[in-house]
Amino acid sequence: MHTRIAISLIAFVFISFMPVALPALDPGRSKTSYTLKTATQGDRRLFIGVGGHIDGVINPNLSVKEWEVVEITLLNDDGLNHHIALPDFFIMSKEVMEKGTKTVVTFVPFKQGGFIYYCILDNHRELGMEGRLIVSK
Repeated sequence: MHTRIAISLIAFVFISFMPVALPALDPGRSKTSYTLKTATQGDRRLFIGVGGHIDGVINPNLSVKEWEVVEITLLNDDGLNHHIALPDFFIMSKEVMEKGTKTVVTFVPFKQGGFIYYCILDNHRELGMEGRLIVSK
């Protein structure tokens, strides 16, 4: 019960700080796009990279540049409820609740470093659903 209250409180905080809309972007600004699908391996919950150099990689590092537009698409491929959160950038996607559904987050990383992305639903992060966003100059 305490876990559910804590998760609800964390979700409320994330939602409170989520940007309402991304401002109009310069069409010349570079954009990096990644697609991740959800997966289950036994008790483990995972993100699996789709396409390019992350294809098939479990919880891949997503490399981007500071101040470029980043788009991450999350595809539900296992039928469990999921989302993707990047708390260092105040980002939390909508929940994907059925197999075949997707959600997209678009944001601009405003600082360099290594930052965690994960699913905070139930105990999915603890079960392995966590990766890194690497932001460089």
